[in-house]
Amino acid sequence: MNTLIDIRDVLATIRVPTLIMHARGDVLAPIEAGRYLAEQIPGARLVELDSNDHLPYFGDADQFIGEAQEFLTGVRSGPVPETMLATVLCTMVAQAGAHAIWLGSKQWNELVERHHSVVRKALTRYSGREVDAGEQGMTAVFDGTARAIRCALEVRDQLLELGLQIRAGLHTGECELAVGRPRGVALHVASGVMAAAQPGEILVSSTVKDLVVGSGLEFTERGSREFVGVPGSWSLFAVGRDQPASAATEPAAVAASTTLSRREHEVAQLLARGLSNREIAERLFLSERTVDNHVHHILTKLGFDSRVQIATWVARK
Repeated sequence: MNTLIDIRDVLATIRVPTLIMHARGDVLAPIEAGRYLAEQIPGARLVELDSNDHLPYFGDADQFIGEAQEFLTGVRSGPVPETMLATVLCTMVAQAGAHAIWLGSKQWNELVERHHSVVRKALTRYSGREVDAGEQGMTAVFDGTARAIRCALEVRDQLLELGLQIRAGLHTGECELAVGRPRGVALHVASGVMAAAQPGEILVSSTVKDLVVGSGLEFTERGSREFVGVPGSWSLFAVGRDQPASAATEPAAVAASTTLSRREHEVAQLLARGLSNREIAERLFLSERTVDNHVHHILTKLGFDSRVQIATWVARK
């Protein structure tokens, strides 16, 4: 007696959830066979795998497992995200908006390009990786915490020569890599640390401070902060022993007539009239680098963080 049964005769009688997975390029069992099964079994779902593999545990393994997991449990777990432990540095130019208004679009854009050039050279020197750059600042990540701090110090000092003061914040934590770019809570915390810094100040989280013990770097306690969306409070520390809590000083409170040199007074007067450093250099027959240094000294002596404050002080004299 012939006991063979044609499977086609029973397909329509199947009354259980059915998932059919079939590779489109399968040479042993053509894709038409899978499509036929899906058509004949009531409610069957067909997933066509984009490969030539007959056995699913080769190239189709991840998709095969994901589809089977979702079919059996109703949910599919995504791949474990790739992560990295990194020190995040966030910087922002103090009084950026005021600089932009005072200098005008062209001169401000030129200054932004010089800012980016300074930061990128420092990142190369200290093996940092740029994450984001805007006209007000930059975000970068480092695989060495002490290098990240020293990079921030160099950037701060070099930008002062351009008449710019920055706020900088650093935090170390695990970052998720999305399309090769870091993201996650560590970047959010570093941004919050930066926002708490005064102009000219580099703040770090306690995590960063603890990681560089023995490096020779010194810190001054700056209290603690809470950041929106991040649980708990974070202890903050300024890089350096004698860094002031605030570099901002009201113009009326500065006895600048006794602190600025004659040349610095001349530079301040021309700066207040809206001249760029290059125009001041041409007017006074000086190099642009010399004028940059004069502007830096004026900002430092007066305790200001923008050219606008210098102009305001000149106007009040």
